[in-house]
Amino acid sequence: MRFLDDGLALTGDWVSYDDAARRLLDQHQGAGPLPPGYGHRLHKRDPRAARLVQIAFELELEGGHTQFARAVEQELDVRQTALGHHRASLNSDGAIAAVAGDLGLDAETATLLFTISRVPGLVAHALKKQRRHPAMRQIDPSKHYYDGPSERRLPQSTL
Repeated sequence: MRFLDDGLALTGDWVSYDDAARRLLDQHQGAGPLPPGYGHRLHKRDPRAARLVQIAFELELEGGHTQFARAVEQELDVRQTALGHHRASLNSDGAIAAVAGDLGLDAETATLLFTISRVPGLVAHALKKQRRHPAMRQIDPSKHYYDGPSERRLPQSTL
């Protein structure tokens, strides 16, 4: 939501959503591959985001945040296509931020509501794990491998 707020702050009499999206993405370059709220590990187009934006439109709640989020999505599409990458569309987190902003919520309140909305899924996941697996199960290390970051060394203390 802060990303969208930063972009909306760039708009004005002579700066459209599209121009502000280009400027904000230029500023974001180097901060990471994609801005927050865009892209998904599995979906080229997150169906949850599309539905949230559609509902906002149907309820006449679509405002500046949602419109700016779409402008960023279109500019990202142009940039990603030019680089030969797949499309980076708005994801559900970005859609929630946009709709929450259009509802007049501040970023902190929207973050808390977003977190609360994730709790049922976390509870269901934890219950599933508890019911399907014994508390202390044997894991055969020869059947698994670690693919995380390599070992790191902590800096020496100057005490």
